[in-house]
Amino acid sequence: MAVKTVLITGGNSGIGKATALALARQGYRVFIAARDMAKSKAALADITTAVPGAQVMALKLDLADLDQVRVFADDFRRRVPVLDVLLLNAGLFPLKRQMTVQGFEQQFGVNHLGHFLLTHLLLDTVRAADAGRIVVVSSIMHWLGRINFGSFRGETRYNPVVAYGQSKLANVLFMQELSRRLAGEGIAVNALHPGGVDTGIARDLPAFAQKIYAMATVTVEKGAESSVFLASSEAASEMHGRFVRNCKPMRVSPLATRATAEKLWRVSADLCGLPTEGSV
Repeated sequence: MAVKTVLITGGNSGIGKATALALARQGYRVFIAARDMAKSKAALADITTAVPGAQVMALKLDLADLDQVRVFADDFRRRVPVLDVLLLNAGLFPLKRQMTVQGFEQQFGVNHLGHFLLTHLLLDTVRAADAGRIVVVSSIMHWLGRINFGSFRGETRYNPVVAYGQSKLANVLFMQELSRRLAGEGIAVNALHPGGVDTGIARDLPAFAQKIYAMATVTVEKGAESSVFLASSEAASEMHGRFVRNCKPMRVSPLATRATAEKLWRVSADLCGLPTEGSV
């Protein structure tokens, strides 16, 4: 049986690292793509210690710079012509407004837009797989999100929770529209809520808030279960286009409408310099 390959963004810590470890144990060839190479090398050491002989590699990817995303994708396509699983896991939650290299509010720019572009650039490698999968780590927090098309470049007053909810709703809308556009191609597309996970996503919270947050969390191993399920389970292939929690489909926000998904797709494509129609 041919070895399957998975690319995990943000795979050097938290849920991503736990997912990388679990898939390495299943025999996957794992590429970790993240900005902090020192942390990625430490993750590789941990994984290979736990799984001797694991095929796991680290690549540098900064989702806050769309030009660097393009360079990364060009290099990755040359290295890996067939990608079985693209797992869009990276995410951040800055308490203060920060901007990407191209001038987007960072949560929208990294959590959604960088992944949107990366998916487009690597889609042919997923199409080349026998049964490719694209997995988007979103959050139940998307229920608190609204898409404000006038906020993407930081035009509105910054509220980190509002920005996070918007970015996670954008993840769900992207998954829905991508699943519609890839219908019949044999590629399973899903988004998921990992649960309240004790990861670095809360590292910018005040100390007291981190303690409260930690009391309501589960382990990263538990949080990674749905990611691993959607990446590797035969049963997951029947859930194309669904949002998953605890390895089971669940409802999405009523604001996750087809009209909004289609508009967000067009706007995102334009912001990334891609064709706004027929870009998949």
